[in-house]
Amino acid sequence: MKLLSLELENFRQFVGQQRIDFAAGGEDGNVTLIYGANGAGKTTLLNAFTWLLYGSLSSDVEEQERLITDAVWEQAPIGGDLCCGATLLFEHNGSQYRLRRTIKTRKGSPRQQVRQPDVTLTIAADDGTWRDVPSYSDTLDQVLPERLAQFFFFNGERIEHLVHREAFEDIQAAIKTLLGLEQYERSLDHLPAVEKTFASELRKLGNSRASELVAQLESEKERQTKLLTEQRRLRGEVAHLKDEVDQLDQLLRQHEATAQLQSRRDEQRRALDDAEERRRQARQARAEVLTRKAYRVWVAELLPHVESLHTDLHERGELPAPLKRQFVDERLKVGICICGTPLRPGEEPYAHVEEWRLKAGLAEVEGIWQEMRGRAKNLAEEAGDVVTMLQRHTREIAAASEAYRQAEETLNEIAAQLQKVGPEDAQELERRRNEVRDKIQDDEFRLRDIDRELQEVASVIKDLGDRLKKAHSENARVEALRRRVAITGEVAKVIKLMLDTASESVRRRLDSKVRRVHSRITIKPFIPELNSAFELRLWRGEGPDRLLAPKSTGENQLLSLSFVGALAQLCKEQVERGSEEQLVGRIGGLYPIVMDAAFGNLDNNYREAIARALPSMTSQVVVLTSKAQADGVVSRELAPHVGAEYVICVHTTKPDAEQESISLKGQEWDYVIPASDYDSAQLRKVI
Repeated sequence: MKLLSLELENFRQFVGQQRIDFAAGGEDGNVTLIYGANGAGKTTLLNAFTWLLYGSLSSDVEEQERLITDAVWEQAPIGGDLCCGATLLFEHNGSQYRLRRTIKTRKGSPRQQVRQPDVTLTIAADDGTWRDVPSYSDTLDQVLPERLAQFFFFNGERIEHLVHREAFEDIQAAIKTLLGLEQYERSLDHLPAVEKTFASELRKLGNSRASELVAQLESEKERQTKLLTEQRRLRGEVAHLKDEVDQLDQLLRQHEATAQLQSRRDEQRRALDDAEERRRQARQARAEVLTRKAYRVWVAELLPHVESLHTDLHERGELPAPLKRQFVDERLKVGICICGTPLRPGEEPYAHVEEWRLKAGLAEVEGIWQEMRGRAKNLAEEAGDVVTMLQRHTREIAAASEAYRQAEETLNEIAAQLQKVGPEDAQELERRRNEVRDKIQDDEFRLRDIDRELQEVASVIKDLGDRLKKAHSENARVEALRRRVAITGEVAKVIKLMLDTASESVRRRLDSKVRRVHSRITIKPFIPELNSAFELRLWRGEGPDRLLAPKSTGENQLLSLSFVGALAQLCKEQVERGSEEQLVGRIGGLYPIVMDAAFGNLDNNYREAIARALPSMTSQVVVLTSKAQADGVVSRELAPHVGAEYVICVHTTKPDAEQESISLKGQEWDYVIPASDYDSAQLRKVI
């Protein structure tokens, strides 16, 4: 999707007709830079895209029914006709589209009411005309699905939510949308209903072994569904609560009375996590030794008995074996001993030679023994090593457990102190933090119980499913329904497996790309991760000794932008791979990034890093920023990539507002004009 132009008509602050022609990329630059003061209309511009594409505005847009510019509405007489709207011209996969959403209404009262807009989507034909696209919503959903749009049209200060634990569902949704897996999800939603229909028909046909099994199967699956629903709810709740704890910790760090104690708690929390990780690794290592090597201890204990047996055989002259069994068998077959005596079955010479055949069999034992004897000494030594390793790992577990106990004890002491020090607001923060931590603990206990119950019910369902497959019936109708119920369950399992496998594959690709994007834009040695729970995390160090990096607004924003950049790259790869690898209908292409409040209250280091990163993240970038945020390092980093610049000039009726201008390309451009006749905003192109 390549943005060409955006036209607004009496839309929110923008009175009359306003137009933006976006930087196209290439040598002229791929960044469109739009300056505006607070409240000038930057958020309105960001929302114009989502309103055009999906008919929705973000939650931070107040009084959403007031789409027509207030000044235009107020000046119109009762009964007067009014119009507002927006038009987006864009390209996608070689075709040019024009999307228009308009509201035409007649003023019936002083207040605006919610109006249903008219929407048209046209595509440029080869002859230069525009042809209507009948199912515009389906086409737009193929161009850029709404579930993906939040990653490409966003408020920079709110993109941080991607690092919160509760954002994992948004990330999962993005991955499934990229793969075109909504069809799989819909199938999984519909298949239980289909299975219930078949099961209901089967029960109506009377008592049969199959109908009994189906009834039990339905009951267990209903139990499973309830458990999964509760699990999903609790996981979301825990994620939300953990984010709240993080926010409370941040407030306590900033509070003068509690900052030092909170710093100590952060230190002890890291020590606790470190101790838990060391204990986990030591337990895992000990389990590995017990599983793979512990047998050597018991084998070593048997070696003296085997040695004694070998000695006895030697003393009796049975080892080393004097003859080979093959030689004795040949003499018996020929019927003549080496001394010339005939060997006939049933006679004494034959029986005597046959006894030697039994003794000759010990030669094989001797060969094996010789081979085993060479390993015996090694086994004895290795048995000693196993005991040493087990003792070492046990000591490591004990040391880590003691470190964990001490850290936990210190944390409890700090928590008690925090409830007593500082003003009432600081104590209230700590009390709330303890309440949230207790709730998290209760939820996590319940989640462990649910995991256990789900394992049990899955085992029962599998057993019932296996029995249903074998419960054949002579009644053709019963048999057909039995097979349909069984097959429906199998199909659901296969689709779920395909969905999970494809999602995990893309998660791994995204994780790798996030790391590469982040390494190019950060100045700190932190390592990002999109983990198996679809959570974005930032680590200090690698391997078993890594620790979570300290959170800050700048680091969170960089990590979130790294994910957006990785997602943009993956979208590009998806379309380049073509249709031969598509499961159902992947979404892909080049997508722009439209970002409001890109630099917020960040320090210069982070502003510079973000400004340096944005132009390389995707083929087209639109940056909505204020004069103060874009000054200095931001302007310097973006300048080589800027292909179009605009200023939102604010006209305010406030008489005592300070008049402002902005200097761009050697000229002064109006930024704020006070004492105007009405409040409005104008887009002015910098040339």
